[in-house]
Amino acid sequence: MLHASGSLSPDSNFEGRLIVISNRLPVSLKKEENGQWTSKMSSGGLVAALSGLKSTSFLWVGWIGTEIDPEDREYVKKLLMEKHNCIPVFLSEKLANDHYNGFSNGVLWPLFHYLPGDLDYDDRLWDSYVEANQEFANVVLSIMGSDDLIWVHDYHLMLLPEYIKKKQVDARIGFFLHIPFPSSEIFRVLPCRKEILMGVLNSNLIGFHTYDYARHFLKACTRILGLETAPNGVYVNDKFIPVGVFPVGIDPDKFFDLLKQDQVQNRIAALKKSFEGMKVIIGIDRLDYIKGLPQKLQAMERLFQKYPEWKGKIVLIQVAVPSRQDVEEYQRLKKDVEELVGRINGLYGSLGESPIHYLFQSVDSVELTALYNISDACLITSIRDGMNLVAQEFISCQSEKKGVLILSEFTGAAQSLSGAVMINPWNTEDVADSINSALLMSEEEREEKHNMLFNFIIKHTAAHWGNGFVRELYKASYQAAQITSVPKLNIDKVVEAYRTSSKRLLVFAYDGTLIPYSNIPSLCKPSDDLLDIMRNLSNDPNNEIFLLSGRDKKTLGEWFDGLKIGLSAEFGCFTKNPDSPEWEQMCPSMDSSWKETIRPLFKYFALRTPGSFFEEKEMLFTWHYRNADPVFGSIQARELHLHLDNLPLDVIVGDKTLGVRSYNINPTTSLRRVILDSIPKGLDFVLLIGDTHIHPNELPQIDGKQFTVSVGKKSSKENFYLNESSEVKYLLKRLIETQEKPGHPIS
Repeated sequence: MLHASGSLSPDSNFEGRLIVISNRLPVSLKKEENGQWTSKMSSGGLVAALSGLKSTSFLWVGWIGTEIDPEDREYVKKLLMEKHNCIPVFLSEKLANDHYNGFSNGVLWPLFHYLPGDLDYDDRLWDSYVEANQEFANVVLSIMGSDDLIWVHDYHLMLLPEYIKKKQVDARIGFFLHIPFPSSEIFRVLPCRKEILMGVLNSNLIGFHTYDYARHFLKACTRILGLETAPNGVYVNDKFIPVGVFPVGIDPDKFFDLLKQDQVQNRIAALKKSFEGMKVIIGIDRLDYIKGLPQKLQAMERLFQKYPEWKGKIVLIQVAVPSRQDVEEYQRLKKDVEELVGRINGLYGSLGESPIHYLFQSVDSVELTALYNISDACLITSIRDGMNLVAQEFISCQSEKKGVLILSEFTGAAQSLSGAVMINPWNTEDVADSINSALLMSEEEREEKHNMLFNFIIKHTAAHWGNGFVRELYKASYQAAQITSVPKLNIDKVVEAYRTSSKRLLVFAYDGTLIPYSNIPSLCKPSDDLLDIMRNLSNDPNNEIFLLSGRDKKTLGEWFDGLKIGLSAEFGCFTKNPDSPEWEQMCPSMDSSWKETIRPLFKYFALRTPGSFFEEKEMLFTWHYRNADPVFGSIQARELHLHLDNLPLDVIVGDKTLGVRSYNINPTTSLRRVILDSIPKGLDFVLLIGDTHIHPNELPQIDGKQFTVSVGKKSSKENFYLNESSEVKYLLKRLIETQEKPGHPIS
């Protein structure tokens, strides 16, 4: 429900407007010879799922499937809106073809189904994919309201969440992938892999059919983007994006109702008579290379070779629904399948009797329901399949026979339908044995397996799936709306405050703030440009500048020699005042005997974690794992942290680093004493940028402006953020310009 204020409440189901976005609208549109347009709503899993959202009004956005002449577009828009609550996205024929056939089905489809050798990547096709996603975004942005939920579907629109969020930051977006998400080792083949991931990560909720697909997505985020993940989501810029598992179902009531119709019962009676005395196996598949039709036929051939007693007693009815007939690979597949059918029928058939009944056509719901009902088994041999709802349709029609479901372990459905006989379609011998066992299975075992499957299907329906995802998206978007986001620093305001102040304190972290993080720490020497910035700022007598780092005092002293700035080395172990050449040890009586315990431990983890290394400083040990495998490195870091937690030492968790020092050093207290107590009275401007170890609450109250800024991560500790070190340098250069033109207003 919606509060009076318009905000979402997480305590009940969503009852606002839902904008559903898919590549194709569920509408057939046709222009008749007389110039009139006709339209008809089509059926399908997604239509059935959304029909279950009884209390939710929704718009459907998508491509209409053909190019519409500009003069007809306004009429088509009006027709689709008034009759079907649909809003079309108009694409040219070339753009639609390059987006759909070229990139979506020519690149993403084979890659996501573990066939990287079949993808045909081309920059031109990628540009079309980008353009089509942008066209979808333009339409959505033109119609969406602040309280709408947006549900983006499938691999055709993986950039869409980002394009919407760029223009509408507070948009509430869910994304659902209906095909497998491959392992990171396969996905990383894609040249535009980062763009695809970041497109999806602009959602408030990301959904997959199975845990495996979700796990692969999370691993890709870690390995390719270097993001931290949890079992149920991804951390992106200090925001948590939930990733959930939502196995889709069917509408079983549709099949229950069909079975009651006289037309279906008559067809069932006719089919039973035709196949009297035969064991019937049903196969319903699109003619697609992921469906494993050659593997299915090879298993049937092996069945007849190994169990000749089935000859003349068994029939496979294989419906191959035409798919992408204009593509060469599919034409070749059709030829291979037909040759296999002909060979098997020639070897094991007889005059007037064929063991394989092959239908290269679509079948209507009456014929489909009757075929499901009379079959003794359903054979699904997909070599990779997002879900496969044929399995559930078969079970819903098996009220009498309690037929056996023989299911490929490479389908998404295999993770939910535990009552099926699981097979590896690549193991021809095993599939043949499984078919034989299924047909000989006792009535008691068949009934037990059927009941397990049936109970799952009637509970996990399409409506259950649709309601479940929208409910979780509703919660996720509400929680995101409740999080007080850290605003980006307004540089003009900082410059104005700086210009009008008289006594200033500027404190900077070094790595990740003044310079980007580097895989090789020794190469992070300050550039001449950065040294000039520090020199110009420190030359202003009204400025007091301190630079904080985990580096050793020798390195910092050499890098910033001759500059009138304060330095803090080894995270507060040593400090040097701006006016002094000497370093002060913050804890003179520190016991360093702990090093003898830590050194072999750090050596051990550096050896067992390829790409990692450790630095030993005077009072600080640091283990770096930025160059290690991101997943293995994080696991090793957690394990090392556990070892260190048992020791009386202070552990410093950095960005791909773990540091350790004596527990009796308090960097915050040390820095506060050295830096803040040395500032003359009259301080009226404070700027802290990066992880300075000083919490804003620990600063003394001043009569002036105070800014605490995180860099990269939008930390809740700081009041503002900047995206990267280049923005920090830009800010500092603006401050220097102000010094050079005192008293001038900021433009």
